[in-house]
Amino acid sequence: MTAILQPSDEHSNHPRVGKQRLLVLSSLFPPDVLGGAEMSAYNLAAWLRDKGFEVGVLTTAKTPEEACEAVEIDGMKVWRVWMPRLYPMFFFARAKAWQKPLWHLQDHFDPRNRKIVARILREFKPDFVNIHLLQGIGYNALKEIARCGVPTTFFLHDLGLACFRMSMFRKGKACEKQCLLCNMSSLYKRHCARQLPALEFVSPSQANLDILAKYFPVGQWHNAVIMNANKYPVPTVTRRESATVRLLCVGRLHVTKGIELLLQVVGDLAAKYDFTMTIVGSGPDEASLREKYGRFSWCRFTGFVTQEEVSNAMVNSDVLCVPSVWAENSPGVVIHALGLGLPVVGSDKAGIPELVEDRKNGLLVPPGDLQAWATALSSILENPLILKPWRAYALENAYKFDQDYIGERLLRFLSLTL
Repeated sequence: MTAILQPSDEHSNHPRVGKQRLLVLSSLFPPDVLGGAEMSAYNLAAWLRDKGFEVGVLTTAKTPEEACEAVEIDGMKVWRVWMPRLYPMFFFARAKAWQKPLWHLQDHFDPRNRKIVARILREFKPDFVNIHLLQGIGYNALKEIARCGVPTTFFLHDLGLACFRMSMFRKGKACEKQCLLCNMSSLYKRHCARQLPALEFVSPSQANLDILAKYFPVGQWHNAVIMNANKYPVPTVTRRESATVRLLCVGRLHVTKGIELLLQVVGDLAAKYDFTMTIVGSGPDEASLREKYGRFSWCRFTGFVTQEEVSNAMVNSDVLCVPSVWAENSPGVVIHALGLGLPVVGSDKAGIPELVEDRKNGLLVPPGDLQAWATALSSILENPLILKPWRAYALENAYKFDQDYIGERLLRFLSLTL
């Protein structure tokens, strides 16, 4: 049964005739953005704010100087705390190898994690808690939430409950099983989760839930598959048709995204077909990809751009390519594109097939299969007219990605009252 989220006795010493209070825990939160989870945390928090909830946010600071206490930002009360860590969560990619094991030990067991969370709980007195990114705030914080008896929803943006890297992906391929340390970590996280009197899980894709269930007993709790209630910017330009097919790829330039494989395929097709390929985003592989492919007339790299610029790029593209080789959860870039009527050619893996319907709003291609990708893209380049019905179908079904549509589903699942 769905738990009715009510304030605990400890947190009921303030009037309940007004707004319900939601506390968001997300170790990264705009403007500190590295991935989609923190943007989803912001989007849902802002939507609930607009629906009448009083929203508080506990996140982390990049430097002690950036820390703030209960500052009103975008209509939300934000605590940006300086966590006692060897390095801030935002800079995890820069950390030295010897620092990471110690950092994770702190993230699991440092008692200061609980003290920080306990203080915010006392100050804000939430009726319920939404967890988006707990790594960086501390998994033992779950024990403090449990002690206060606050109903909690854990959003599964990744595989963090099963894996230190949050991805079950290492050395260029998916992990076939947990390593010993990830297994021990997962057992501890399970122990902490079981302390909570009212816990629910929400995953944006069935694939992510199924993978996690192999390593963490998520099925022991009430759970649901509901997409992230994201809101993407409306394009500020109108669509211009083009005789040249405009391919687009948006995302972090990292080996997991399969972008070099895509560029290799596209490079081989360039001698036969007229098209352009625009790569939007930045990441650790950006410099090497620019050096190798940036000299070609068909290829353009934009680097990092805003979400508004992504919308504009999508509305004036013909196909979005998503060649990921790892288990994508529910990639926002696919949702963003389909919501604008942009067909998607994506890897037939994990959460992507839950969004891309083969030959209805795009094509599904085996991940990492160069010949299959060449065949798929050739079929479009030889007959661009096949994109027209895919575009129409995507636009007809764009309502499924509407923030209000998804947000209302979440409210029904959580049994929240406005």
